[in-house]
Amino acid sequence: MVSYATVQSKIDRGKGIAARKLGPPYNAFRIIGSSAGDFPGGWAKVASNFPLFYRKITGETKILTGLKNTTQWIDIVANMDPFVLGDIFLLNDPAYVPGVSYGAGATSIPGTIELNGMCLAWHPPVNKAVGGTINRLVTIYRPAVAPAVQGDGSQYWESTHDNDQPLVLAGGSFAFGSAGAGGASLVPAGIGSAHRRGEAIFGPGVPGMLKPTHWFFYVPPLPGYLPREGDAIIDQNGARYVVVSPYEQLAGVVGYQLLCDRKVAQP
Repeated sequence: MVSYATVQSKIDRGKGIAARKLGPPYNAFRIIGSSAGDFPGGWAKVASNFPLFYRKITGETKILTGLKNTTQWIDIVANMDPFVLGDIFLLNDPAYVPGVSYGAGATSIPGTIELNGMCLAWHPPVNKAVGGTINRLVTIYRPAVAPAVQGDGSQYWESTHDNDQPLVLAGGSFAFGSAGAGGASLVPAGIGSAHRRGEAIFGPGVPGMLKPTHWFFYVPPLPGYLPREGDAIIDQNGARYVVVSPYEQLAGVVGYQLLCDRKVAQP
């Protein structure tokens, strides 16, 4: 008897055949029990140079996500049979050489710190595999629960992330370190922005309200981490964001979709 799992496996293999003709090479990374430190070096590489072709998903879709128009979703055309939700795929095509490769110089500016990748976010039977865009590396901090103690014994609340708790990957799980310890692990994320509709660009705002431009993050599932309001996100450019509205989904389309305020722009 043919089952939904058998049918999906055939669909995956068929997409893999298409990807071998059309897809550039990607590397795949996964968190395992020994994973520690920064992405990608601290994650396990589970596949190298496998072909993957993708198309951007536009308009309304049938994927089971609770939020819309925040994450850039990707229709993955490749054999996803060997992979699991949360795996990260990064483009591994060398610099652009006509007829040979199509990487930096054709798909990105050489020397950029941005990533060209995606997270496997949805792979149900019998349907397409969907990815969430990954384009940056970020660190995550949580505000300390106690003020910083100074040399003279006085206490005060830090206005920067120096006294915050860093999110660190060790032993295959994320946890917050001691306040002020620094050294948060780099994690992959997708960053975008949009202007809020229906609001005047100029004019007085209500104290505490979101700015007219909001920033949204897609972060893949990070074992041990549950996002909260007030968590701080810092990208490699030094820009700092604060989570205003976290949304976690670990069934259906997995990952965290975070609506943020940007507090400090890049230097």
